[in-house]
Amino acid sequence: MKNETKMKRILLILLLVSPLLMFAQDDDEISAADIAKKMQDPLAHIAAIMSDNDFLFKTGDDDFSFSSSIQPVKAWSFDDAGFNFVARGVIPVVGLAPLATKPPGIVEPSVSKESGTTWGLSDIITQFFFSPKTEGAWKWGAGPMFSLKTRSDERLSGPGWGSGPVGVIVGGTGNFAFAFIGGHLWSFDGDFSSSIFQPMIFYNFENKPGLSVAYNNQWSYNWKASSGNELTIPLGVSINKSVSMGKGNGMEFGIGPYWNILRPKGAASSLIRFNLAWVFP
Repeated sequence: MKNETKMKRILLILLLVSPLLMFAQDDDEISAADIAKKMQDPLAHIAAIMSDNDFLFKTGDDDFSFSSSIQPVKAWSFDDAGFNFVARGVIPVVGLAPLATKPPGIVEPSVSKESGTTWGLSDIITQFFFSPKTEGAWKWGAGPMFSLKTRSDERLSGPGWGSGPVGVIVGGTGNFAFAFIGGHLWSFDGDFSSSIFQPMIFYNFENKPGLSVAYNNQWSYNWKASSGNELTIPLGVSINKSVSMGKGNGMEFGIGPYWNILRPKGAASSLIRFNLAWVFP
């Protein structure tokens, strides 16, 4: 009954927010479209704080969990050297139900059902991209990423102390924008080895600047997991709206459902993602 009540509340929020995403108006439509373009480009020259907030259903023993990924990003241009530098952080705040997992973290749940939901900070990941300047329709960037052991509870553990390579490709044609991030993390103690893939596809509406529908979620493959628990693949769609706030500031917000068609034991069968971002001048 508790899960059903939570589901009904979230679906009600979805129904209330969706019309706002469709019909929200902007004082400066060109700026709204430009904000959307930058938000769809992981290599954009931008300063922003983004967040992906996931309401996770049927995790663990058919329980509800929550995950928020707070992502500050800042880009610098080095014109003389011919490249851009982009730094991004991923700060995960999690509320994990008993026996639940949040890929690519723990995939072998061992906590008793009586332990209750665990709230706190998981392991922070930082990503750094060096991207050559280009006038072409497509661009790329690559660099290192690092994992920091910042977990507030062992129940919420991720990679721990570790590092690995990460790369990104960005491009587009017509009303479509594409991006793909791929990388791998190894922990220094050898306990964690996981590949991450993030395909992104956006369709931008010409008659509604700043409005888009998208697929944007992370796949993962955990090389240390037991058989059948390695791969996580979510499928779904979201609707997003960018809004100009004036003086170079802007916001983007969106919402959409996803289903994990492949998932490790204890991971969510489905989720509703609410994303929110603030773009600075």
